[in-house]
Parts: sequence; C-alpha cells; structure tokens
Amino acid sequence: MNAGIESLGWDELGLVCEGLAFGQRPLRAATRGLTRQYDLGPRGAWILSLISGGKRYPLELSGALKSGRSLITAELARLTEAGLVTASQGRPDRRRSELALTPLGQKACQRVREEMARIVRRNLAQYSAEEVRLFSRMLRDVRQHDEGEAPNLC
Repeated sequence: MNAGIESLGWDELGLVCEGLAFGQRPLRAATRGLTRQYDLGPRGAWILSLISGGKRYPLELSGALKSGRSLITAELARLTEAGLVTASQGRPDRRRSELALTPLGQKACQRVREEMARIVRRNLAQYSAEEVRLFSRMLRDVRQHDEGEAPNLC
C-alpha cells in the first residue's frame, strides 16, 4: 500500500467517499429519460449496456450488477415487454436463456451511452485524457472489496 495515503484524513478521504456515493447522480440523470419512456427499473439501462458489452446470460448480469436473480429476471421482463431485449434458447446449453438487444434496444443503449459520455466529458473537461484514464483505474480499484465487506443485495 502507498504510505502517502496514510497521511490523508477524513477531510480528504470523505470527499472521495462523497464523490463515489453521489457520483452516480449524473449517470442516473442520463438514464432517466429511457427509464421513464419504457417504464424500466433502476437497472434497465445498465442491463442494456451490459448485454451490448457481451453479457449474454441472466446469471452474468446478476454477478455484474451484484443483484439477486429475481431482480434481474423482473427487469428483463420489463426490457422484453418494451421490445428492447429478446431471449432465446442458449446455444451451448439449451436450458439457459441467451439474451440479445433488439434493434430498438441497440438504439436505446446508444442513446444512453451518448448522454452519459456527454455528462462525463462536460464534468471532467478540465482534466487531461491521461488524468481521466488514471481516474478510471482508481475507480476500478476502489470498487474492490473483501468478502466480509460484501454489499447488501437488496
């Protein structure tokens, strides 16, 4: 561990914690229009992005979102009813549903990604590309937790 971080007190570390806790507000704002338009739950837009990024099975989505299978199943039902996602019999394992975005789902995913990118670019405009890359790595690292620190899956 970097000894330098030990010198930081709550005044500085608290700002990091607040940034992590409240940093999702602009991202929620980016998904709000899609969520309302298609009557989705809070994970709907993220599920579209995950499927677009290669997650094909409900269990993969559950793991990525750290959510119970029943929550993912309920959200997938909403996405399917909205015409954004389709489910078919899995090719390697016919007992599993394989998910895909419909053309409408692809457009919706692209729209949300563009809005998120616009907000992040606006909010981080004063930083260099290398600083943003460092920030990305730091966010990835700060997400790690020990088993005893597992988040609530509610």
